[in-house]
Amino acid sequence: MYRPTGPANLPHDVWTLIAGRTAAQSVRDLCSLRMSCTAARNTREEDIVYRFASIPIWDQRWWSLSPMHQVGRNFLARCRQSGNLEVMFRSAVSDLFLGGSRLAGMKTMHVVAAQGHSVAQYTVSMILMLRDDFESKNKGLQIFRVLEAAGALTICKLVFRGVIQGTWTHLRRLPMLNAENLVCSSHACPCRGNMGAIYRHQRYGRGWDVNDGNGGAAHIPCVHCRADYELILFVHLFD
Repeated sequence: MYRPTGPANLPHDVWTLIAGRTAAQSVRDLCSLRMSCTAARNTREEDIVYRFASIPIWDQRWWSLSPMHQVGRNFLARCRQSGNLEVMFRSAVSDLFLGGSRLAGMKTMHVVAAQGHSVAQYTVSMILMLRDDFESKNKGLQIFRVLEAAGALTICKLVFRGVIQGTWTHLRRLPMLNAENLVCSSHACPCRGNMGAIYRHQRYGRGWDVNDGNGGAAHIPCVHCRADYELILFVHLFD
């Protein structure tokens, strides 16, 4: 008995896999795929397609803000519902630093960080270490030490800055750095309180970029002071 073997007759699970991999490469390619045949369009309810969809940051920003892009906002909402970590991370950054709900933003950021998203972990670390209480600072420091040991700090800063940059400056909620409330609390530490001077020397005196992994405070033996230096870099990512 003859059985059709064309692409349209592939099993639904195969089409779902194709759509998921296409979405991970380009959401525009996904749209083109869905227009190609009914079998591709029938994958639109599958979570995996939205979970791994790769959306350019400018598209996500435009869809979120423009009243003309209800379809785009619906797509983003479905991505968040399906657990798309990158979309959730960007939304959390927007809530925390660009005028949304800080409480919702921090809750989402913790969820994304718990799934192993290193830039979300970096963001949580910085926010916790900026707080005044010892418990929060210590939790943030522990995350910072893990990221530092993994050599992930530079890429985390670059990705975070990519999300913040390009937004309207007047909309940004700048994190506040209290020079009197340092992570390093040891008065016996010879480096304590000198991270601002090191930052200014590295950035302006030697012309090193703030994300240069060969500069900064990597040579400082005190991990608490290195964390203080990283907080200075974090605040200046909003410049």
